[in-house]
This record gives sequence, structure tokens and C-alpha cells, in this order.
Amino acid sequence: MASFVYNVPAASRSPILAPKGSSTVYQGGGYLFYCDNPEKILSKHLADAGKYLNQNSVIGAGQVYLWHENGTPGTITHCLLIYNPNNYSITVSSSNYGLTNGKGLSDTQAWANYFAGHSKSIQIGPYGWATLFSQNVNPGHNVGIVARTNITNSSTGAATSAVFYDLAYVSNSSGATGFSDPDGTGRPRGVGSAFYLTLDLDTIAPTTTDGIAYGMASGDSYDIFGMNDLVWVSGENSGYILGNYGIQHSITMKVKNSFSQAKNFYIYFGTNVTSAFAFPVVNMSGYTNQAVWINGGKYVDLIQTGEISPGATVTVSFFMVIGAISSTAWFIGARPV
Repeated sequence: MASFVYNVPAASRSPILAPKGSSTVYQGGGYLFYCDNPEKILSKHLADAGKYLNQNSVIGAGQVYLWHENGTPGTITHCLLIYNPNNYSITVSSSNYGLTNGKGLSDTQAWANYFAGHSKSIQIGPYGWATLFSQNVNPGHNVGIVARTNITNSSTGAATSAVFYDLAYVSNSSGATGFSDPDGTGRPRGVGSAFYLTLDLDTIAPTTTDGIAYGMASGDSYDIFGMNDLVWVSGENSGYILGNYGIQHSITMKVKNSFSQAKNFYIYFGTNVTSAFAFPVVNMSGYTNQAVWINGGKYVDLIQTGEISPGATVTVSFFMVIGAISSTAWFIGARPV
């Protein structure tokens, strides 16, 4: 039976890159309200200057993923601002959420809190306004929100609409009337049609300590799914989310033991970009394991398959997300131990 392994040092590896084979990917889950542009919030991007970072109408169940850095000289407030455009009360609930607020932080702990089931909800009257996930953010701090969201009619429970705003301000939260200028990076903001990827990976039979790995989420030659595992965001700055930040992956791996004796295998995660970093978070059977910081070109073992009989294949299923600041392409592989 598969279980987590802890405190195995990250190691340099040169995995054999597995082809797609019969691997499949499916996108679903509902909307993704996404904003990573401008990534660094400047004074001109604030509601005090008449701007919001992102804005869009959404309906029913979906996900919010917002990621920024406070690039202003002072403390700002960041939040998800919500407008109820209906003539009845709505409830906006979050069954899972996590927040980031700190200097140089990725959002791996936010994802761990998300998987732990942190929740909250708010009721908003007809044509009313409210905020969720409000945080005071010091200069130079990264700030982020990852939250499963659901918008319902407070009386009937039916799915309904709301307008979401990604907002930052100093003292005037109601001054925003238009989009902030993009930062020129090409990072997207808007709404995607999915936040939940179901990936069924073809069988691998690794025989060396470097193992065999699948490349994903880069849209380049390393990505076995091409562009099919990338979520497209439509809106003020449309584009694919390279790296799949904000995306929850439901992954099934099949590992075959081709040795003549029983073997245990480690499932590992990392990136081939030597100048970058990787921050994987894995949830399995209700428990979470994560790597706080993996240097580029290195890989960390997070799951073990347990002993597999000669010639047998074991199926391992888990959830995985990649924390902010990670770089593509990232890889999931297995190796014998």
C-alpha cells in the first residue's frame, strides 16, 4: 500500500522521459477566477488609484487563485471583493481555502491548509457588497489566495451569479472603476473554465536510480500532453497558465516491477530548470506531504509504493499541486529503491 516518505534529501537525477503512451488528461471542476498580473502590485494598481487587479462574473462552483507581491512602499489590504447583482440574497462559501502572506514565500502552506479543509462563508444581500480573505500585506510580501468557492441563492440553494474582484487598496476600497495596467509579463488574468485536472498516466517500469518521469504543464516538448493539460484563461489578459498554478491535479500512476525480486519504488517530483525551483504539495488518503524548496535540476521523493512483487503493477492515486514560484517543466517519476 502506498504511503508517504519524509525527509529524503533532494537529489540530482537524469530521468528517462516517458512518452505520453496511453496517458489521458481531463479538465473540469468549474470556473477558475485567476489573477497573476500584475504580479507586483504598485501604487498605480490600487483601488485608491481607481483600479482593480481582476474582475469577472462567475456562477456556482469553482476556484479562486490570486497571487501577487506588494511592490508599494507601504502596507496594503488585499482581498476578494464580491458584488451580488441579484435581487435576492446569495451565499458565497468556501469549503477549502488557504492564504499566503510573507516575504519570499511560496504558497505551499496555503495549499496544505486548503487540503486540510479550512472553510468559511458569507451572505450578501440584494445588490450588496462583501469581502472574503482580507489581509494586511507589508511591503515586499507575497500575498495569495487559493479557495474553492460556491455561489448559491441563500433561500433555494440553487447555483447563482456574483461578480468577483481581485482588489488591493490602502484606504479607499470603493474607488476602483477599471482594470489596472498589465505588467507586460504575459501572465494571465481572467476566468478559466477548469481548475481540476484528472490525469491517468501510462504504466512505467523504472530500473535505475534516475527512474522514469513524465513532464507536464509546460506546453513545450517536455509536456506529454502538449497544451491539453494547460488551462486557458479568458479575460483582460488571456493566456494559458504555464505551470498550472492554482490547478488541483488528481493523478493516477501505475508502476510495474520488472525485476526478478520484490521491490519498493519511490515516486518523486522536481524540475529540470537548473536555475529555478520547485514546490510540490501532495495529498493522499487525507494527509499532506510537501517539499518546501527544491533547487532546479533536483528531485525529491514524497511517496513510496510499498513492496511490489516481480512482474506486478501497482496503481497509486493522489492529489498534487505546484506552489507559486515553481518553474516549468516539472516532472513526476518513479525509481526503485
